Amino acid sequence: MDDLTDDAWQGAQEELESNPLETARTHVRALLHHTRMLAGEPGEVLDLALRATQRAFDEIDACNTQLDAASERGKALAREIKDRLSEQDPAAVPALLDELGCLASRVAASEAGRQVVLRILGTDEEPEADDARTPPDNHGVPKLTAADLPRVPSLYDAEQPGYSTLADMMAAQEKAAAQRADAHDRRSAVVTAHMAEIVMRMANRSFSNPALNEVALAEVQSAYALWLACADERRRDDG
Repeated sequence: MDDLTDDAWQGAQEELESNPLETARTHVRALLHHTRMLAGEPGEVLDLALRATQRAFDEIDACNTQLDAASERGKALAREIKDRLSEQDPAAVPALLDELGCLASRVAASEAGRQVVLRILGTDEEPEADDARTPPDNHGVPKLTAADLPRVPSLYDAEQPGYSTLADMMAAQEKAAAQRADAHDRRSAVVTAHMAEIVMRMANRSFSNPALNEVALAEVQSAYALWLACADERRRDDG
């Protein structure tokens, strides 16, 4: 990275006020320029320290890039999962969920590196007891169970009236079948929307929180198993 001249330093000050990380890096570059004017050991020591700081900022920048890329891919995965399940085509979903887990693992490793760099820079902070990043129980991840889904009407919900004609009986059976099909559609839609919401939530704000990611990934897997159970129930009903 080239050193800043005095004129370049003045211009950079005005342009980088809105970017704290880049502003800090610019300060380091300016300090490097001036320490090289010192002769002997003091200048060399400062040069070494400032170069280490530069590398630390580069690492933080890489962590930010990793987090941004994971966030964008996570949003795409949420859309892909929703599309697949809405089309009743779950074959590709396990691979998408595996990719989601890999994204979370890569970000977790990157964020662990960020914490090391921040400790070197002396800018890390001890988490408070009630840190919002690690809320209790399920870490704020909503859960979905079969009991939360719309109920599929049963043939025995109400006493069947006597039918005066065969046509009346067939019409009633067709109506009941349509109601059950609608219930199956709504059940699948609820689970699909829930999975997409959890994945989107990870992409938007939780990839850098390993504890929350663990809970979120478990919930997505649980919801997918629930979706498959609903699909099996639909097939049995249709059969």
